[in-house]
Amino acid sequence: MPKGYFLPYQNDWILDDNRFKLWDKSRRIGATYAESYRAVRRRNLINEKRDYWFSSADESAAIEFSLYCQEWCKLFEAIAESFTEQLEDENGFRYNNYVVEFPNGSRINCMSSNPRRFRSKGGDVCLDEFDWHDSPGEMLDAATPVTTWGYDICILTTRNGEGSEFDDLVKKAKQIINGTATATELHTLPWSYHLTPITVAVAQGLAEKIRKLNHVDSKVRMELIEECRAKSRNEDAYNQEYMCIPSTQASTLIPYDLYQSCESPDCLSSMGPGPKYLGFDVGREHHRTKIWLLEEVGDILVTRMVETMHKAPYKAQRQRLSDILQDRTINRACGDATGIGDMLVETLQDEFGEHRVEKVKFTSTSKDHMASMVLGRFEDKKIRVPAERSIRESFHSVRKTVTAAGNVRYDAASTDEGHADDFWALGCALEAAWQPDPTPKCILL
Repeated sequence: MPKGYFLPYQNDWILDDNRFKLWDKSRRIGATYAESYRAVRRRNLINEKRDYWFSSADESAAIEFSLYCQEWCKLFEAIAESFTEQLEDENGFRYNNYVVEFPNGSRINCMSSNPRRFRSKGGDVCLDEFDWHDSPGEMLDAATPVTTWGYDICILTTRNGEGSEFDDLVKKAKQIINGTATATELHTLPWSYHLTPITVAVAQGLAEKIRKLNHVDSKVRMELIEECRAKSRNEDAYNQEYMCIPSTQASTLIPYDLYQSCESPDCLSSMGPGPKYLGFDVGREHHRTKIWLLEEVGDILVTRMVETMHKAPYKAQRQRLSDILQDRTINRACGDATGIGDMLVETLQDEFGEHRVEKVKFTSTSKDHMASMVLGRFEDKKIRVPAERSIRESFHSVRKTVTAAGNVRYDAASTDEGHADDFWALGCALEAAWQPDPTPKCILL
């Protein structure tokens, strides 16, 4: 490449030969562009076959990366073929794979985000905009074994809230770089870490590159920074999109450390005589039915049962819940009666009575009430929950956001593991345990 074509921070990334790399970056600084050059350059300079797997948060980004690679092949005068494969994974999901193939047999494969697509693969891996994948933890779990035979993995992303998978990787990488811990102690890879907020990119010539200037222009640099800030909805958004500072607004409702502070490794191993409360979130095909049973022990609600039913017929679901409700120490049950769950709850009401089995319609008001009870129980340390990763991830996936109209929403990505089903099953159980304050209020006039 001509001298000065890539900016210093891009060169640093391209020339970093570490197998495991993180790039904590601002939006629109040419990070993915630099990575596409690196991917083509490496495959063009070797004789043996070395595949490369690129995955971004959406299909348009995969197409764009493939087009970048094709342009670099022309620059290198590399004889490469580009085409699109229509593939199907083991669960029958169809997807497109955008391929650039080299004479040595190496292939650059560009796909949208889905952990299933990394199964039975081998080669270098790039996870682009990692923090914005629907299920980044599952993506990382599926992608790292792809590199087992000496291949590389790199992760590039703009931030998406505190406590994210990438946030955790960055914190560990900083500890390793600072010498306060080893990768082995942290149960992580020895990551190389690159940090490029917009201010660093501009200081290294981004504004001049955009304006196609061949001299330093401080005014142009200041204008670009001011423009980025003006485009941002608020300072929090600017910090996240451009300054590599995770947003506090987008933080998870139940952070990992809050969940872990209430974990009890043996809470599922015994069942006491105390009053119990049952909650269930109903699913069938894409989502799972989750059953959550709480026992009251003093002023603490202890989880005694968490069960999952996936693709189970409604008759089987009704029978299982009926069997559980035969236990007369279960004072009350609340079930998701939104959509497909309505008939199931109604059938149980016919058997056990409406006083013992109650419907919960998932509205913004009811969800806010349940989510507030879940959060309050954790903050007050009045709940005991299983020390299980999948359940912890379910709780961690729920994020509270406030819309421009002032409405509260609770969002969670839909993954192969569910749609925060554990969280809402516990919310239903807490709804069953909730008792309105019956004490009359004295109003002083």
